[in-house]
Amino acid sequence: MACSAPMQTTVTVREQVPAPPPTNVVVAGPTEATYQVFYDELAPYGRWINYPDYGYVWIPTVGGSFQPYSTNGHWVYSNSGWAWVSNYQWGWAVFHYGRWLFEDGYGWLWIPGHEWAPAWVTWGNSGGYYGWAPLGPRINIGDNWNPPVHSWTFVPREHMNKPNVESYVIDRNTNVTIVKNITIINNHNTTIVNNNVINNNITNNTIRNNTTVINNNQQVNKPVYNMGPHVNEVEKASNTHIEQVNITEHAKPATSTVSNNNLYMYRPTIMHEAKQQQLPSNNKPLPKNVEQYKKRQ
Repeated sequence: MACSAPMQTTVTVREQVPAPPPTNVVVAGPTEATYQVFYDELAPYGRWINYPDYGYVWIPTVGGSFQPYSTNGHWVYSNSGWAWVSNYQWGWAVFHYGRWLFEDGYGWLWIPGHEWAPAWVTWGNSGGYYGWAPLGPRINIGDNWNPPVHSWTFVPREHMNKPNVESYVIDRNTNVTIVKNITIINNHNTTIVNNNVINNNITNNTIRNNTTVINNNQQVNKPVYNMGPHVNEVEKASNTHIEQVNITEHAKPATSTVSNNNLYMYRPTIMHEAKQQQLPSNNKPLPKNVEQYKKRQ
């Protein structure tokens, strides 16, 4: 998949309220886990590459059509906002910590991070569609950042909360044409980074409307994540009542599951990168098998 021109976004900050930190996490050894838990647990499902500037990054062994927060999963509304529930065994890690990067020749690469969130994405509202895109490397909510066009996933608003949401994704190559119309406005708590014009006539293979990025943020000290659309808006669009689920910790890595209004998920507390760097050399996290990065043509 070739990278497209970046799509500008509109950021509207609605509210910031404290979010609960992970609780009842069972991690073998110290209270805080290091990136070793990622290196070991993800190794059977992909490969680690020593990537310039970002260190060790992971590439899942999946088909070429894989898209983070789109393939093989769905959204549920949790006590921490909209959470991505992945059907992959390794989804507990890569969709709730770290960032994603796309590179031609490699595909999607995951960069580990120590902060947990129900999903590290930016959200958009485009006419009759909701959209979301994975945050890029070192990007935080509130940054003036433009997600690449190909990284966006758009679905009709009434289908966002469907268990088979992947079936409703608008084709990124043939159904979406981006037309940029940028206006930059800074107004206290509301920051309009730009207006994106997207063509809203699906029969003509385009989506048009002003795209607004939804920033319904929660904050734990410095980290801020985006909770996504307000649940009552999604209920109205889908004409359904949405039950909130409570995030409950698995004791060990496992596929996330929803049962009896609980989202069971492995959610270890990860040591800050700077603290990991201070560990003795024989205790620093390291993948067992690492490939060296090679620029692909």
